[in-house]
Amino acid sequence: MKINFKNKKILITGGTRGIGKAIAQEYSKLKASVIVTGTSKEKPINMNSNIKYEQLLIKDTTNWQSRIIEIIDKYDGFDICINNAGINKINKINKTKYSDINDILLTNLNAPIYISKEVSKKMIDQRFGHIINIGSIFGVVTKEGRNPYTASKSGLIGVTKTIAVDLAKFNIMVNCISPGFVNTKLTRNILGEKGMKKMKSKIPLKKLAKVSDIVPSILFLTSNYNNYITGQNIIIDGGFTLE
Repeated sequence: MKINFKNKKILITGGTRGIGKAIAQEYSKLKASVIVTGTSKEKPINMNSNIKYEQLLIKDTTNWQSRIIEIIDKYDGFDICINNAGINKINKINKTKYSDINDILLTNLNAPIYISKEVSKKMIDQRFGHIINIGSIFGVVTKEGRNPYTASKSGLIGVTKTIAVDLAKFNIMVNCISPGFVNTKLTRNILGEKGMKKMKSKIPLKKLAKVSDIVPSILFLTSNYNNYITGQNIIIDGGFTLE
């Protein structure tokens, strides 16, 4: 049996860079119809031409819910949904702004719940579907300055279980992937060169993940190989949370 995504429609939020972009490219190679969302008005020039693009602004907008419904209706629903869009702002608790709490929880937790609500309707009708929430090891462990982010990601891991239970009878499987430290532009900007070196020393495998290290688990969980795994949080961190 081969992994087959032909004729499958896939929605990936935050799919224009980093992990989201890598996921989109792999699905596209496997003949899926891939739609990604991003914040820019136009499709980024470095995106695969076979991947369709839709603008979706969640933070600082009041109509993002109707925009989600518009995208889902435009493509007559999706077989697979990857809730990947996320933001972070690092500040210790005494310096955390209320606006940052709202923005992070809205983007990282509220939006995936609402998107899952809307995208599941077509999945229920067809008695098939996969939803993957992209969490973080900071939903399991934490680090200073990650207060709202940890709240959002631990909440996302928790709600993954509830959504999985709600949708199980419709043959819809819902899982969470929680990456550790991934070598992306965002991680490099946050940690800096010294921070990257220090973090590598703390990971049992002595290296940060590449975006390509995260993708295979997502492909497996949403493929015809997975007929029974649901409600799980899969940690991909090189062993970091073991110590």
